[in-house]
Amino acid sequence: MTNTQLKKWIQKLGQAWEERDPEAIPQLFAENFKYYETPFEKPYTKKTDLIRLWQDVPKSQKDIKFEFEIISINKNMGIAHWKASFIRIKNHTKACLDGIFLIKLDNQGLCTEFRQWWVTKE
Repeated sequence: MTNTQLKKWIQKLGQAWEERDPEAIPQLFAENFKYYETPFEKPYTKKTDLIRLWQDVPKSQKDIKFEFEIISINKNMGIAHWKASFIRIKNHTKACLDGIFLIKLDNQGLCTEFRQWWVTKE
């Protein structure tokens, strides 16, 4: 994996989030993948489940802002620090997230493993 490949992949993820486009998420993943929403939950392994997970975004978030910085790349694994903010539609409060992505890409630039950790301030 190169810095450019990882940067492009994270930019696409961020764009899908900012544009509230759940259908764009599965295109970023290989046929066989593991997606950990949190470290303690079972991973998602089906693209239909990813769409279902991300379908909450357009219903619950607006004015989304996303940024990131790549921290490390080692072979097929990259680590990035990310920040996001959005307005919760239900109660109009602003949420700020600060987190880490661990991403593994295959030779085609598709994700085979995605893990994230974050903290939220509202």
